[in-house]
Amino acid sequence: MGVALLIYERLKSVGAVSALTVVCQLLIGATFVFSGLSKAIDPVGTSIKITEYMMHFGLGSLTGLAMGMSWLLSLIEFSLGFFVIIGHHRIMSAFFVSIFMLVMTPLSLYLALYNPVDDCGCFGDVWVLSNWGTFAKNVVLLALVVWLWWHRSKQKVLLNRSYYALYYYVEMSGVLVLLFLGTWQLPYIDFRAYRPGVSLVEEKMSQTDDSDYIIVYEKDGEQREFSLDALPAEDSGWTFVETRQPAQQIHSGSPASELVIFDEEGEEVTRSVLAGSEYVMLLISPDLREAREHDIDRIETLYEYALEHEYAFYCLTQRDPGAIEHWQFRTGSEYPFVYADKQVIETMIRSNPGFMLLHNGTILWKSHLSGIDVPLLTSAKLSEQSLGQIQPINRKLRVFWVIVWLIAPLLLYLPLQIVKHSRKLSK
Repeated sequence: MGVALLIYERLKSVGAVSALTVVCQLLIGATFVFSGLSKAIDPVGTSIKITEYMMHFGLGSLTGLAMGMSWLLSLIEFSLGFFVIIGHHRIMSAFFVSIFMLVMTPLSLYLALYNPVDDCGCFGDVWVLSNWGTFAKNVVLLALVVWLWWHRSKQKVLLNRSYYALYYYVEMSGVLVLLFLGTWQLPYIDFRAYRPGVSLVEEKMSQTDDSDYIIVYEKDGEQREFSLDALPAEDSGWTFVETRQPAQQIHSGSPASELVIFDEEGEEVTRSVLAGSEYVMLLISPDLREAREHDIDRIETLYEYALEHEYAFYCLTQRDPGAIEHWQFRTGSEYPFVYADKQVIETMIRSNPGFMLLHNGTILWKSHLSGIDVPLLTSAKLSEQSLGQIQPINRKLRVFWVIVWLIAPLLLYLPLQIVKHSRKLSK
């Protein structure tokens, strides 16, 4: 103990304590800003992860609040990180950051020990950490937070009060724009595997063992899981409910191995659906009970266009007969339905419902329904127009513009300070 105090006094004498405090300030602030920003880019994904937590801890009745909590968590984390970096509201920001880490560190240890969810989701799909990796990150971060709390008076104020407020509101406006896009359209930056140009049929089926599928049947209100090589007899009274994939298959990383599609009878039809015709239109909904119905006319127009030109058209969703019956009643839909694991569908597209166009099993583009120029799309055959080609999204360019938005306001600070001091000198 005496040696530690001696070292500490030595660090104080050479100003190392202040330097370490500034390092902690920047590392903690950057981590929270990055975490809040990653959640803002994909708020639907964050709400899905929050729902997983709620279901595990027996809070299923609160899942309706998941999206609101996703927004709130993103705004809080970004704001705390901003205040820590800038050095304003030091007591408030240090206090809430400390409380946050005191809650999250034990929680991450529980996740690492019992693995109730596959990953914590703290950085969304931007940077997926294992549960043990998350716990290690939180331990280091907690140590930095403890240091910052005890030495918060040594934090450096990086911007004066008049300018930091303007900078904060500019940054928060950008976060709100990202949240809006990610909630009602699609994430501004898509870090998932299902992007334009990705083939969904390459190496298909050779890497997947059909015997690993889980088939769910129901009898007298009881649901039971069966493997494909041990299905109940047809006259046993069991009724097919759905087909699931094991979690390790879903998170194998390759779209070709993740996406497995089944028909009404539970037969695997992935290749015939994705590449059964030259062009394939997919209306995608992870849950038809929650799907927005205001684009029904657009869907019907797209379906009629597909029929006219003999393109395949499917609605890809999780198997839920009640939800499908309700959707057909409300929309009058006549297109065929095919089924996949809900978690995979949520990974494919965040909008509910969304739309994806394939050509020979390769994703050409995907969109929320309101974002489709239906008159342009239906004006000619797909082979005769630009929408029948791959519409690449430059992810690096979008990341660049996000960085510009974060940094550009700071580039105005120095000129403004020079002008301010020049005016003072002239007086």
